[in-house]
Amino acid sequence: MKKEILVNVDFNATKVAVTEDGHLEEYYVERETDRQLVGSIFKGRVSSIVPGIGAAFVDLGLEKNGFLYVTDVVGQGPETDEAVELENGETKPATEHRGGRRGDRGGRGDRGKEPLIQEVLKKDQEVIVQVVKEPFGTKGARLTCQISLAGRFVVFMPHHPHVGISKRIDDRKERDRIRQIIKSVDLPKDSGLIVRTAAWGCDSKVLERDIRFLIHQWELIRRRQNSRKAPTVIHEEYGLVLRMVRDVLTENFERIVINDKQEYERVDRFMEAAVPNLRDKLQLYEGERPIFEHYNVQREIDKIFEPRASLKSGGHIVIQQTEALVAIDVNTGKFTGTRNLEETAFRTNCEAAREIAKQIRLRDLGGIIIIDFIDMEMPEHRRNVLKILEESLRRDRAKTSFLNLSQLGLVEMTRQRMRKSLESASTQSCPYCQGKGIIRSKETVASEALQKLSQLLRGLKREHVEITASPDVVDVLQRDNCRVVRQLEAQTRNRVSLLADAQIHAEEFRMKRVLDKRKKLW
Repeated sequence: MKKEILVNVDFNATKVAVTEDGHLEEYYVERETDRQLVGSIFKGRVSSIVPGIGAAFVDLGLEKNGFLYVTDVVGQGPETDEAVELENGETKPATEHRGGRRGDRGGRGDRGKEPLIQEVLKKDQEVIVQVVKEPFGTKGARLTCQISLAGRFVVFMPHHPHVGISKRIDDRKERDRIRQIIKSVDLPKDSGLIVRTAAWGCDSKVLERDIRFLIHQWELIRRRQNSRKAPTVIHEEYGLVLRMVRDVLTENFERIVINDKQEYERVDRFMEAAVPNLRDKLQLYEGERPIFEHYNVQREIDKIFEPRASLKSGGHIVIQQTEALVAIDVNTGKFTGTRNLEETAFRTNCEAAREIAKQIRLRDLGGIIIIDFIDMEMPEHRRNVLKILEESLRRDRAKTSFLNLSQLGLVEMTRQRMRKSLESASTQSCPYCQGKGIIRSKETVASEALQKLSQLLRGLKREHVEITASPDVVDVLQRDNCRVVRQLEAQTRNRVSLLADAQIHAEEFRMKRVLDKRKKLW
């Protein structure tokens, strides 16, 4: 499978597309004015304590205060991006947010076992915190005191003396080799690290260099911590492109193509230091056409913002985001099948399950997601659809979980939400419908216009009133309400004329009195 990373640096935004065999699989956007905070470390000051929910608000020097649960102050170490086996044989599972419902809401954990927030933190106390979740809506950033620095092959934990290796590295000889490499590196006191899956087969010198680089990075952070006053940032996470090189780019990719010379040189320097063996995969795009158009992915990118995603069979899925959850509906559409309704539903649901997993990644949907599959009677069909969904979700780097199909054919699932979805970050509510997605019908607007007209004509005699509205509304007034308009003219002894204006909003209408050949706004 041909895999590529395409980078488009355009004005104040950086856009990254990950493709497989020429088809879009992942898409990310980062703007200069909206850089990612997750991973950044701040020296903050506690602004208030909220004992009722076991949390504190921390001033970071940003627009909104960050939110820090007591479990993230006295927890058992940083959250991991994959299950690991610690040196003592214990297993540390991949987690999303400790102490809360799996998926999105962090929480207070078991209040019987944890200390009170007011016993751990005091107002105006300075704390070193790391952002684990972006600000969203009215909520500030989610914070933790369990600091971790992610490298390409390891995650360094300056405050937790545990050493663990990803369970995905299941070859015993490889695990032993990695342990020997780690032992050769002198870690700071009370610090530890987690070896990521990417370290499998990594050269010992490269792995040692990755560990030492993170240790040096932590030393610089400590110096900034001691020299700067709170609230301030003391470590900024890499930008989008460097994060993709660090976390995504592997030997399986054919190339990474960048259209900007300055960004190309920045990535080249980073790869020389971090992944010199992959440096030959880096290419500079100098074509005249936009890079996404040249690689034929722009059309797929445009479809991300549409509520409907088509299936090859002729069916489709509809995706609607709300403040509380994301609803996904599966429809057969033009696909009628060849046997019976059960077979048609099963085939459509199988195809939809794969597409839903892809669309969730592309749109970066998070939180609670409800999927409404087409009803299936056979238990085997229901199990197979769930299996396909589960296998398709494994490709997602964000953590997910889901429940079995309900009797109504619904699947409840959650996906780790660390930032705004692509739609939320790239769109705004319609100023005309205020985000409702609907406007008043032409018949409703015509009825309101007649009501206003009736009130106006009662106070006039032998005058001329002009109504201006959209062509559709005028058509309703002329075709369906012509008799009403004529009755109002006769009853009030006034004259009414209708004027269609294609530039006027569909819900708007205007009335003017025409006096002595001069128009005055009513």
